[in-house]
Amino acid sequence: MKVLIVDDDESHAELTQERLQKEGLTVDCALSAEECLEKVSTSTYDVIISDYSMPRISGLDLLDELANRGIDTPVIMITGFGDEKTVVQAMKKGAYDYVVKEPDLGHLDLLPFILKDARSKYRLQKENQKLLAELVTKSRQLEELNIKLTELSITDELTRIYNYRFFQLMLEKEWDRAERYERALSCILFDIDNFKRINDLYGHPVGDKILRELADLIRRSIRRSDYLARYGGEEFVILIPDSNLHNSIKIAEKLRKLIEEHAFRHADELLRLTISLGVTSNEVPQAKSPSALVELVDKALYNAKRDGKNCVRFISSNNLSD
Repeated sequence: MKVLIVDDDESHAELTQERLQKEGLTVDCALSAEECLEKVSTSTYDVIISDYSMPRISGLDLLDELANRGIDTPVIMITGFGDEKTVVQAMKKGAYDYVVKEPDLGHLDLLPFILKDARSKYRLQKENQKLLAELVTKSRQLEELNIKLTELSITDELTRIYNYRFFQLMLEKEWDRAERYERALSCILFDIDNFKRINDLYGHPVGDKILRELADLIRRSIRRSDYLARYGGEEFVILIPDSNLHNSIKIAEKLRKLIEEHAFRHADELLRLTISLGVTSNEVPQAKSPSALVELVDKALYNAKRDGKNCVRFISSNNLSD
């Protein structure tokens, strides 16, 4: 163990050095706080023993200066006062322990034990800090992993929008909320017209790119409170809370025009697509459950495909037989 004694009383410093060297310790002396700061800037010590009362820079001030310089070597304070206030001040400033000077120098016999205890305490503290830092890091990594896993569990791998499973969960949730508060709930189901031709002519990688681009276009065109999910293949579904049938038909028409007017770029070509959309809402008397709502919107999409594609069809209480 390497120890630095800081004491303006040269005689006491030498006596302390001799006593500790008998224990096999390596001991340096500094006769002022300024000299101490010079030594710790070039050498490393396991423990510092500092006198409390020194001219210019006191033992307490030395503790502050060591902390300011980022030196966290354990410090044992030696004081000739021994009052409780002095001890509290030293401990608050970061001293590991203290020793009261005794006229017969009996306190020197205690120092080897206090030094060993301070070093053990320091090592334990550092180990705890290391473990805590590792724990914080692992906790953060675990939190990030859980977020990623949650995201993966609700996200379609290709388009990065919600998947069918999450849509089903939100449909149940929003249906219950709409019934409880007597609010509107609408659903839009749409399909890319003649998408097989794209895959056949350009290959599936191009088709996948178009699916991602289309999903992103739609996502940026609806509200944050709406749920856009990949229903399967080239079919997509949008769940629209707090939107009646009339308003949702307008939304569907807006989306139809958006896709019709958008140019999907592939190499030097600009590819054009259209979509067919079906719309319905819980205003329809036959929409008595989430599954019934899906059946009705699926029928509306079928009607849009039957009527020539690139159009919006809806199911209301007036056209259920269509």
